Amino acid sequence: MLSVKINKLDHSIGNKKILNNINLELEKDKIACILGPSGCGKTTLLKLIAGLFKVEKGEILLDNELVSSNNIHVKTEKRKIGFLFQDYALFPHQTVKENLQFAIRDKSSSHTIEEILDVIKLTDSLKKYPHELSGGEQQRVALARSIIARPNLLLLDEPFSSLDLNLKEEVRDDTLHLLQKSNISVLVVTHDPFEAMFISNKIYIMDKNGNIVQSGSPKELYNLPNSSYVANFFGETNKFTGVVKNKKVKTPVGEFVVDENLETKNVNIFVRPEAVKLSQEQTPVNGVKGTVMASKLMGSYSFVHLSVLNDDNEIIHVHSHMPPNFLPNQSSAVGIEIDSQQTFIFPSN
Repeated sequence: MLSVKINKLDHSIGNKKILNNINLELEKDKIACILGPSGCGKTTLLKLIAGLFKVEKGEILLDNELVSSNNIHVKTEKRKIGFLFQDYALFPHQTVKENLQFAIRDKSSSHTIEEILDVIKLTDSLKKYPHELSGGEQQRVALARSIIARPNLLLLDEPFSSLDLNLKEEVRDDTLHLLQKSNISVLVVTHDPFEAMFISNKIYIMDKNGNIVQSGSPKELYNLPNSSYVANFFGETNKFTGVVKNKKVKTPVGEFVVDENLETKNVNIFVRPEAVKLSQEQTPVNGVKGTVMASKLMGSYSFVHLSVLNDDNEIIHVHSHMPPNFLPNQSSAVGIEIDSQQTFIFPSN
């Protein structure tokens, strides 16, 4: 069963087109994510689902009930949804405990207030008022209030954006466990690809023009991007250009086999840093080689900045991510091998 189904949804604000032909499905009790850059229409889409904006063209169905179309608009309070937008609002005259109690008035909840406060790391803040909390603490209370109300559908707009890095990882992990335990259908908006991959079963990637350019599981999107835009969205890539000849394209880091339908065409080659496998070598190096410009420990991996030469003897810069114990000296030679499964080739625009 589908919790949310959106068909051919368009939306404009003034004369500016915000959303273009949006089609989206969220399965019951699953978590999906809308991933895209700032200003691409992600929050507008959530507000349309929540009923805060009226639909101009297209349809929105919640639990198989049509709630929005060009001539139907079910009011927000009748949609049985909870939402937490970036401009979250707590009742300023109520304590944290009172804010949460308000959310579950006349309702049963599978979570006690104490349990959910423990999850969001605010067990000592029951008697505090919103103005006594930091911005991150206020956001966590607002998130807890949204979950504890047990809506049929929960809409979250950048729910972890104001948290510092260490707390973000901890609260995100605890929130995911809580959502899974609660059996709530959740639609999350974020611009953070790692967050989208961590928290959701399915991701919809939007571009700056309000189009969904690809959707699928985190694994599908990371390993099988359909465009350079999607490949780049999941982190830095090394980019090369070339012309396909005899179903191969040559780059400064090696040759790649290319589909025959790209024969004679100009292509862009994207190689993830973790696909650039290095080995320390004595000079000279047999095969493809590079010269280390710098290597830095980044915690869970080492970042190695290389220079390689193209056919015109021009210096090309390449980045590699290696295990943290691999820290070659500056100006040393390294052998290069490329993991073709993390290499993506698309026609030049």
